[in-house]
Amino acid sequence: MLAAGASRRFTAGNKLVEPYRGLPLIGHILRTIAGLDVGRRIVVTGEPYRSDIVAELKRYPDWRECVNARASEGMGRSIAVGSAALRPDAEGVFICPADMPGLTAEDFHSVAGIFSGPRSICRPIFDRRPGHPVLFGREHFGRLGALSGDHGAAGIVRDYPTDKAVYASSNPGTVFDCDTADRFV
Repeated sequence: MLAAGASRRFTAGNKLVEPYRGLPLIGHILRTIAGLDVGRRIVVTGEPYRSDIVAELKRYPDWRECVNARASEGMGRSIAVGSAALRPDAEGVFICPADMPGLTAEDFHSVAGIFSGPRSICRPIFDRRPGHPVLFGREHFGRLGALSGDHGAAGIVRDYPTDKAVYASSNPGTVFDCDTADRFV
């Protein structure tokens, strides 16, 4: 999970610890993923808000923190840092931003359900928009580990179209993020 951003579009501080429907924003996705049967739960943190995220992680002890010391370099760098912490026997990795409180366990299960064979990049589509979480197979780990910049893994998805599988999600939470204060209403 990616939680190293500087919340630049959110002008009131660290959006991930702001209250959203009874929990800090990041608490929604931490709780959802904590209930999944996955090999390792990794959250990538960075300055300026690392201490806020670490404090919230104390409620969810199954998470492993990876620090992106160069978080200002963008989401790609955070994905690379998280990829370096994968277990050697991992078959795939879910990637999702921490500011998506509407993601459900069913979203993760649905993406995992289309993950097979040559379909090694899997994601939901809602209303013709690509969503999260995105699941990458092990054959993409090297590429994920080499990312930098602020475009995340979009280039990998674009460059390997025959590896991609999607499903039509009915959950708007797969595309809803809380980047600005008006989303917290």
